[in-house]
Amino acid sequence: MGCGMERHIEALLLSARWLLVPLYMALLVSVLAIYALVGRELVHVATDILTIREGELVLSVLSVLDLVLVANLLVMVAVSSYESFVQRFKTDEADGPEWLGRMDAGNVKLKVSLAIVLISAINLLRGFMLDMPAERLPLMAGVHIVFLLSTLTIVVVGRVEKK
Repeated sequence: MGCGMERHIEALLLSARWLLVPLYMALLVSVLAIYALVGRELVHVATDILTIREGELVLSVLSVLDLVLVANLLVMVAVSSYESFVQRFKTDEADGPEWLGRMDAGNVKLKVSLAIVLISAINLLRGFMLDMPAERLPLMAGVHIVFLLSTLTIVVVGRVEKK
């Protein structure tokens, strides 16, 4: 009797992984919002292309770059999490990205951390270019350094775990 009950509990727990799929889909739907923001930025540049100053163009490009990094991050987390926690993809290697099948939770954490550092660096550069108030830049730089140190810590811990 106990063995049958254990199998039912195990089957229930294993099937619970499918509850994660709507969360991954929400990440992918969020990419659509990023499309809207990128489109708005491109319309802004296109309408002002003859009068836009170089600094404004660079800031617009940095904004688009920032959004693209976030979109990449969302897709990577959704795809790799699905594969890690729900079900492996049944694709030919040529069909998917090169990292598919090799992303474990540790790799995803590292990629997320690196993306956060890049996004933080872009925001810090934008703040500098926008002549942000002098008291705000050191705070932003401090936050960026914390992100950088956190990422370095993740790298060191990952290497120690592999040894």
